[in-house]
Amino acid sequence: MEQARLDKALALELIRRLSEHISYSISIMDCEGVIIASRDGDRLGAFNEAAYRLVAAGSSVESIFPGDNLLSGAVPGVYLPIVLRGETIGVVGVKGDPREVEPVAYAVKSSVETTVEHELFKEHTIRQLDTKNLFLNYLLYENETPRTVVEGLAAKLGYEPAFYRVPILMRLPEGIDADSVLAAVKRNGIHTAQDISYATLDGALLVFKTVRFAGPGVVSEYEAQTSEYVSAASAAASARGGAGLSRACVGSYQKDFKYYRAAYRHVLWLAGHVADRPPDPAPVFFYNYVLEYLTSRVPRPELCQIFGATAELLPPDFVRIMRDSVEALSDSAFNAKEAAGRLNIHRNTLTARLERIKELFGVDVRWNAPARDFLSMLTRYLRLPGARAESK
Repeated sequence: MEQARLDKALALELIRRLSEHISYSISIMDCEGVIIASRDGDRLGAFNEAAYRLVAAGSSVESIFPGDNLLSGAVPGVYLPIVLRGETIGVVGVKGDPREVEPVAYAVKSSVETTVEHELFKEHTIRQLDTKNLFLNYLLYENETPRTVVEGLAAKLGYEPAFYRVPILMRLPEGIDADSVLAAVKRNGIHTAQDISYATLDGALLVFKTVRFAGPGVVSEYEAQTSEYVSAASAAASARGGAGLSRACVGSYQKDFKYYRAAYRHVLWLAGHVADRPPDPAPVFFYNYVLEYLTSRVPRPELCQIFGATAELLPPDFVRIMRDSVEALSDSAFNAKEAAGRLNIHRNTLTARLERIKELFGVDVRWNAPARDFLSMLTRYLRLPGARAESK
């Protein structure tokens, strides 16, 4: 596996690109806390203790507010780790009041990580110089590749553009080789010549599986056909000494090559969204998390403006109970008996909670669809770290 790295030339190019669209001062530090790229050229080569401390402690964020006792070489702002394949390879910092620049910092972090991954993929592709890697590079990473180029490479590989395909990202148990699992699935016969497969740089298996919609049952066909493929891959992993797949995430199906990149991003988001769950080979479907995905795309300040004032009005002791109850009801299509079972409480206890919600909001969520939608979004907002604090 290639060693993840963030060299100075790439960091400087990233700062140049980001500065074309972002007015804030951005810096990139290496794992030793040395500034290797910055919008402020005078800071190059300087030591930033905030970045060094973040890497040394394995922290997820370092925030320095105006008026704090400044660490050596640090300025007020938000500092975040640049992570690739689970390894911290550097730190990105955005100067300013953390309450203002935090969303920008996370956006910059995501952009930097995606670009570094892309650059590594391109280096890998250039060394291999084979048609399939070039095709995947254009398919997954390039925004502006002419359609004729993509379809030309697809034609050379025998991939018909008219099929519906859905990305399945499968994480394998440690020590299990993705290529050997793929070979076993191919021998099984469930992997067709129209399925586009790729062993990712971090050892996972990505397959754009063809899905055939022959009649009614779009959702059931999508789930059944992808589940069958996941089951075969999990069995292949088990046969090689694993315990089945560690995780299988199923993205959005697409028919046009130009949308495959978006589908890939969907399945990557889903994998990150469920990453903290215990290993489970059962497939997780993107379409069951569309609301969470769309919520994650809304800028955090916008969510605060929509839900912050309401969050202030909620009794602190009831927030968790309300949030868990609404989520259980949503997952149960507002079937009270099933929701109570999910919560492991008596149905009468859930009824009492619903009466409390009705008292607080003045509407009965059991019979008011718009109120259900609002509370579903509110509970997702309340899941965000620091949501109640930010509403003050």
